[in-house]
Amino acid sequence: MAIEDLMAKERARRYVVDESKLNINKTLFGGEVMAWMDKVGHELSVELTQRTMCTAAADKIRFHKPAYLGETIEVVAKPLDLGPVKMVLALTATADPDGENRRVILTGVYTFVQLDEKGRPQRISYHDPYGCLA
Repeated sequence: MAIEDLMAKERARRYVVDESKLNINKTLFGGEVMAWMDKVGHELSVELTQRTMCTAAADKIRFHKPAYLGETIEVVAKPLDLGPVKMVLALTATADPDGENRRVILTGVYTFVQLDEKGRPQRISYHDPYGCLA
């Protein structure tokens, strides 16, 4: 699989806002969305490497709009940079109350690193079943 193919991959997950996820303002707690983004980013990083990956940083977090009880939140992860020692992913969370009015609620850039058997960062080995990246 060529690096262009890896760069074209993405991962998406949907979540529903329930009462346990609301803050004092009766909107979705931002930390909950950030955790969802981290989980989806981690899933994509593991898919691209077939290795143990770890979040190294969450940057450029921007809260755009609130989300409300009952709304469906979609989190999408896409590669920004697949480097030799770190993988940088763009994460976007959108809310869609009725299937027609999607709005961006949160964006961020998450960095992942590959860990060795002792939990230390190491050079990333991207999943390459056909030997195209050599």
